[in-house]
Amino acid sequence: MNTILVKFLESHKKAILKQWLDSALALFPEKMAYSTPVAMVLSEALEAILSGIGKGEDDCKKALDDVTRILAVQNIPPSRALSIFLEPKLILRDIMMKTTMADTLTQEAFNSRLDALILEAFDSYMRHREKIYQLKVEEGSRRMFMALRRAEA
Repeated sequence: MNTILVKFLESHKKAILKQWLDSALALFPEKMAYSTPVAMVLSEALEAILSGIGKGEDDCKKALDDVTRILAVQNIPPSRALSIFLEPKLILRDIMMKTTMADTLTQEAFNSRLDALILEAFDSYMRHREKIYQLKVEEGSRRMFMALRRAEA
């Protein structure tokens, strides 16, 4: 992966993570503190994803799965839930405009990796949503079976 990108992300990691976590927590209908379990999981996962983007490794898949699992159970439209993965592009662009490291190749490498990550996030999100609906159908079947059983008795 682009070594300039890795250095850039490492030098601005805290600022990127802070803004990214703030935008992620803003998705939830109720104001969420940084000390809540969901916020802590999101913080760790977003950090792992950011590190994975910079290194170009697939280490961030578990972290990506953690984030999408949290988002899938929320009562948030999918487009809004997955918008969290578009935020780093905006954050990076703003930071690059303020620094002298405004390298187009670095930004293109980051955007390319992030686009691939967004597609992976969509797949993961849909797997979790499908599992939720599958569980709801199974629960409905169990309830119907129990109701019929009681009616027969």
